Amino acid sequence: MQNKSLEKMQEKIKKLIELQNIDSKLTSIEKSKGNLPYIVNELKQEIESINADVSELEKNKDDLENALKEAKTTIESSRIMLEKYKVQRNMVTNNKEYEALIKEIEFRESLVIEEELKTRELADNIQKNNSELEVKVKISSEKSMMLKEKQTQLEEKLAETYEEQKSLEEKRKNLVAKTDKHLYNLYVRIYGSKGQIAVVPANEGHCGGCFTVLPSQKLSELKRAESIVQCDACSRILYYEVKDAD
Repeated sequence: MQNKSLEKMQEKIKKLIELQNIDSKLTSIEKSKGNLPYIVNELKQEIESINADVSELEKNKDDLENALKEAKTTIESSRIMLEKYKVQRNMVTNNKEYEALIKEIEFRESLVIEEELKTRELADNIQKNNSELEVKVKISSEKSMMLKEKQTQLEEKLAETYEEQKSLEEKRKNLVAKTDKHLYNLYVRIYGSKGQIAVVPANEGHCGGCFTVLPSQKLSELKRAESIVQCDACSRILYYEVKDAD
Protein backbone atom coordinates (compact mmCIF):
# COMPACT_ATOMS: atom_id res chain seq x y z
CA MET A 1 0.00 0.00 0.00
CA GLN A 2 2.86 2.33 0.89
CA ASN A 3 4.60 1.60 -2.43
CA LYS A 4 1.38 2.37 -4.29
CA SER A 5 0.95 5.65 -2.40
CA LEU A 6 4.57 6.51 -3.09
CA GLU A 7 4.17 5.78 -6.81
CA LYS A 8 1.05 7.95 -6.95
CA MET A 9 2.78 10.86 -5.27
CA GLN A 10 5.86 10.41 -7.43
CA GLU A 11 3.63 10.63 -10.49
CA LYS A 12 2.15 13.92 -9.28
CA ILE A 13 5.59 15.34 -8.56
CA LYS A 14 6.89 14.08 -11.91
CA LYS A 15 4.16 16.05 -13.70
CA LEU A 16 4.99 19.18 -11.74
CA ILE A 17 8.71 18.81 -12.50
CA GLU A 18 7.98 18.31 -16.18
CA LEU A 19 5.67 21.33 -16.13
CA GLN A 20 8.39 23.39 -14.46
CA ASN A 21 10.94 22.32 -17.08
CA ILE A 22 8.55 23.35 -19.87
CA ASP A 23 7.84 26.69 -18.20
CA SER A 24 11.57 27.31 -17.76
CA LYS A 25 12.16 26.71 -21.47
CA LEU A 26 9.25 28.97 -22.40
CA THR A 27 10.63 31.64 -20.09
CA SER A 28 14.06 31.32 -21.73
CA ILE A 29 12.43 31.78 -25.14
CA GLU A 30 10.69 34.94 -23.93
CA LYS A 31 13.97 36.23 -22.47
CA SER A 32 15.72 35.57 -25.78
CA LYS A 33 13.44 38.19 -27.33
CA GLY A 34 14.91 40.71 -24.92
CA ASN A 35 13.03 43.98 -24.67
CA LEU A 36 11.83 43.79 -28.27
CA PRO A 37 8.14 43.06 -27.48
CA TYR A 38 8.12 45.91 -24.94
CA ILE A 39 9.94 48.29 -27.29
CA VAL A 40 7.58 47.50 -30.19
CA ASN A 41 4.53 48.04 -28.00
CA GLU A 42 5.92 51.30 -26.58
CA LEU A 43 6.74 52.62 -30.04
CA LYS A 44 3.25 51.81 -31.28
CA GLN A 45 1.71 53.72 -28.38
CA GLU A 46 4.07 56.68 -28.89
CA ILE A 47 3.32 56.85 -32.62
CA GLU A 48 -0.40 56.63 -31.97
CA SER A 49 -0.16 59.54 -29.51
CA ILE A 50 2.03 61.62 -31.85
CA ASN A 51 -0.28 60.98 -34.81
CA ALA A 52 -3.23 62.11 -32.71
CA ASP A 53 -1.31 65.35 -32.06
CA VAL A 54 -0.60 65.66 -35.79
CA SER A 55 -4.30 65.28 -36.60
CA GLU A 56 -5.17 67.96 -34.06
CA LEU A 57 -2.50 70.32 -35.40
CA GLU A 58 -3.69 69.77 -38.97
CA LYS A 59 -7.23 70.61 -37.88
CA ASN A 60 -5.94 73.72 -36.10
CA LYS A 61 -4.07 74.69 -39.27
CA ASP A 62 -7.26 74.50 -41.34
CA ASP A 63 -9.24 76.44 -38.73
CA LEU A 64 -6.59 79.15 -38.44
CA GLU A 65 -6.19 79.51 -42.20
CA ASN A 66 -9.96 79.74 -42.65
CA ALA A 67 -10.15 82.37 -39.89
CA LEU A 68 -7.33 84.33 -41.55
CA LYS A 69 -9.09 84.15 -44.90
CA GLU A 70 -12.33 85.42 -43.33
CA ALA A 71 -10.48 88.29 -41.59
CA LYS A 72 -8.82 89.37 -44.86
CA THR A 73 -12.18 89.18 -46.64
CA THR A 74 -13.74 91.37 -43.93
CA ILE A 75 -10.90 93.91 -44.28
CA GLU A 76 -11.25 93.98 -48.05
CA SER A 77 -15.02 94.39 -47.99
CA SER A 78 -14.80 97.05 -45.25
CA ARG A 79 -12.30 99.09 -47.28
CA ILE A 80 -14.57 98.90 -50.30
CA MET A 81 -17.46 100.10 -48.16
CA LEU A 82 -15.31 102.91 -46.74
CA GLU A 83 -14.55 104.22 -50.20
CA LYS A 84 -18.24 104.06 -51.04
CA TYR A 85 -19.29 105.86 -47.85
CA LYS A 86 -16.65 108.59 -48.31
CA VAL A 87 -17.97 109.32 -51.80
CA GLN A 88 -21.54 109.38 -50.48
CA ARG A 89 -20.46 111.72 -47.65
CA ASN A 90 -19.56 114.39 -50.14
CA MET A 91 -22.97 114.11 -51.78
CA VAL A 92 -25.35 114.17 -48.79
CA THR A 93 -27.84 117.01 -48.55
CA ASN A 94 -28.86 116.88 -44.89
CA ASN A 95 -27.27 116.42 -41.45
CA LYS A 96 -29.12 113.16 -40.67
CA GLU A 97 -27.67 111.35 -43.67
CA TYR A 98 -24.25 112.85 -42.98
CA GLU A 99 -24.22 111.67 -39.36
CA ALA A 100 -25.36 108.19 -40.40
CA LEU A 101 -22.52 107.95 -42.92
CA ILE A 102 -19.98 109.18 -40.36
CA LYS A 103 -21.06 106.40 -37.96
CA GLU A 104 -20.71 103.78 -40.73
CA ILE A 105 -17.28 105.13 -41.67
CA GLU A 106 -16.12 105.06 -38.04
CA PHE A 107 -17.48 101.52 -37.61
CA ARG A 108 -15.73 100.28 -40.74
CA GLU A 109 -12.45 101.98 -39.83
CA SER A 110 -12.59 100.43 -36.37
CA LEU A 111 -13.43 97.03 -37.89
CA VAL A 112 -10.46 97.26 -40.27
CA ILE A 113 -8.11 98.00 -37.35
CA GLU A 114 -9.50 95.06 -35.33
CA GLU A 115 -9.31 92.64 -38.25
CA GLU A 116 -5.75 93.72 -39.16
CA LEU A 117 -4.69 93.03 -35.58
CA LYS A 118 -6.49 89.71 -35.77
CA THR A 119 -4.71 88.77 -39.03
CA ARG A 120 -1.31 89.42 -37.41
CA GLU A 121 -2.22 87.22 -34.43
CA LEU A 122 -3.58 84.52 -36.71
CA ALA A 123 -0.44 84.64 -38.87
CA ASP A 124 1.73 84.19 -35.77
CA ASN A 125 -0.42 81.29 -34.56
CA ILE A 126 -0.30 79.67 -37.98
CA GLN A 127 3.49 79.91 -37.98
CA LYS A 128 3.74 78.39 -34.49
CA ASN A 129 1.23 75.67 -35.35
CA ASN A 130 3.06 74.81 -38.58
CA SER A 131 6.41 74.65 -36.79
CA GLU A 132 5.01 72.29 -34.17
CA LEU A 133 3.29 70.24 -36.87
CA GLU A 134 6.55 69.92 -38.79
CA VAL A 135 8.36 68.68 -35.69
CA LYS A 136 5.61 66.17 -34.85
CA VAL A 137 5.53 64.81 -38.41
CA LYS A 138 9.31 64.39 -38.35
CA ILE A 139 9.22 62.60 -35.00
CA SER A 140 6.39 60.34 -36.21
CA SER A 141 8.40 59.44 -39.30
CA GLU A 142 11.52 58.67 -37.25
CA LYS A 143 9.54 56.60 -34.75
CA SER A 144 7.83 54.71 -37.58
CA MET A 145 11.19 53.81 -39.12
CA MET A 146 12.44 52.65 -35.72
CA LEU A 147 9.26 50.61 -35.20
CA LYS A 148 9.69 48.93 -38.58
CA GLU A 149 13.27 48.00 -37.67
CA LYS A 150 12.32 46.61 -34.26
CA GLN A 151 9.35 44.72 -35.70
CA THR A 152 11.66 43.08 -38.23
CA GLN A 153 14.04 42.06 -35.46
CA LEU A 154 11.18 40.69 -33.39
CA GLU A 155 9.71 38.77 -36.33
CA GLU A 156 13.12 37.21 -37.00
CA LYS A 157 13.43 36.22 -33.36
CA LEU A 158 9.88 34.80 -33.33
CA ALA A 159 10.62 32.80 -36.47
CA GLU A 160 13.67 31.27 -34.78
CA THR A 161 11.69 30.04 -31.79
CA TYR A 162 8.22 29.53 -33.30
CA GLU A 163 8.31 25.74 -33.73
CA GLU A 164 9.93 25.11 -30.35
CA GLN A 165 7.53 27.45 -28.55
CA LYS A 166 4.52 25.94 -30.31
CA SER A 167 5.61 22.42 -29.35
CA LEU A 168 6.26 23.39 -25.72
CA GLU A 169 2.92 25.17 -25.41
CA GLU A 170 1.11 22.11 -26.76
CA LYS A 171 2.94 19.83 -24.31
CA ARG A 172 2.13 22.22 -21.48
CA LYS A 173 -1.54 22.30 -22.40
CA ASN A 174 -1.76 18.49 -22.39
CA LEU A 175 0.17 18.24 -19.13
CA VAL A 176 -1.99 20.83 -17.35
CA ALA A 177 -5.09 18.89 -18.40
CA LYS A 178 -3.70 15.81 -16.61
CA THR A 179 -2.63 17.69 -13.47
CA ASP A 180 -4.79 18.06 -10.38
CA LYS A 181 -6.36 21.56 -10.57
CA HIS A 182 -5.66 22.43 -6.93
CA LEU A 183 -2.05 21.30 -7.25
CA TYR A 184 -1.63 23.22 -10.52
CA ASN A 185 -2.96 26.43 -8.96
CA LEU A 186 -0.55 25.98 -6.05
CA TYR A 187 2.32 25.48 -8.49
CA VAL A 188 1.42 28.60 -10.48
CA ARG A 189 1.32 30.77 -7.35
CA ILE A 190 4.70 29.56 -6.14
CA TYR A 191 6.31 29.64 -9.60
CA GLY A 192 5.32 33.25 -10.09
CA SER A 193 6.48 34.44 -6.66
CA LYS A 194 9.62 32.37 -6.10
CA GLY A 195 11.90 33.14 -9.03
CA GLN A 196 10.19 30.63 -11.33
CA ILE A 197 11.29 27.69 -9.20
CA ALA A 198 8.34 26.01 -7.54
CA VAL A 199 9.35 22.33 -7.22
CA VAL A 200 12.67 21.39 -5.63
CA PRO A 201 14.35 18.24 -4.27
CA ALA A 202 15.07 17.75 -0.59
CA ASN A 203 17.29 14.68 -0.63
CA GLU A 204 20.17 16.27 1.26
CA GLY A 205 18.00 17.22 4.22
CA HIS A 206 17.43 20.78 3.13
CA CYS A 207 15.13 22.67 0.75
CA GLY A 208 16.59 22.74 -2.77
CA GLY A 209 15.18 26.23 -3.25
CA CYS A 210 16.08 28.31 -0.18
CA PHE A 211 18.47 25.70 1.38
CA THR A 212 16.75 25.81 4.75
CA VAL A 213 17.48 22.68 6.78
CA LEU A 214 14.31 20.63 7.09
CA PRO A 215 13.08 19.21 10.40
CA SER A 216 13.27 15.43 10.70
CA GLN A 217 9.47 15.33 10.85
CA LYS A 218 9.27 17.10 7.47
CA LEU A 219 11.74 14.64 5.96
CA SER A 220 9.75 11.70 7.31
CA GLU A 221 6.61 13.22 5.83
CA LEU A 222 8.33 13.49 2.46
CA LYS A 223 9.46 9.88 2.52
CA ARG A 224 5.99 8.64 3.44
CA ALA A 225 4.67 10.46 0.33
CA GLU A 226 1.15 10.68 1.67
CA SER A 227 0.62 14.31 0.66
CA ILE A 228 2.24 17.30 -1.01
CA VAL A 229 4.90 18.76 1.28
CA GLN A 230 6.00 22.39 1.21
CA CYS A 231 9.01 24.12 2.70
CA ASP A 232 8.01 26.05 5.82
CA ALA A 233 10.45 28.86 4.90
CA CYS A 234 9.79 29.48 1.19
CA SER A 235 6.60 27.45 0.51
CA ARG A 236 8.16 25.62 -2.44
CA ILE A 237 6.89 22.12 -3.18
CA LEU A 238 9.38 19.51 -2.01
CA TYR A 239 10.03 16.03 -3.31
CA TYR A 240 12.24 13.15 -2.24
CA GLU A 241 13.88 11.13 -4.97
CA VAL A 242 13.98 7.43 -4.31
CA LYS A 243 17.25 6.27 -5.82
CA ASP A 244 17.70 2.75 -7.11
CA ALA A 245 20.06 0.63 -5.11
CA ASP A 246 23.40 -0.09 -6.78
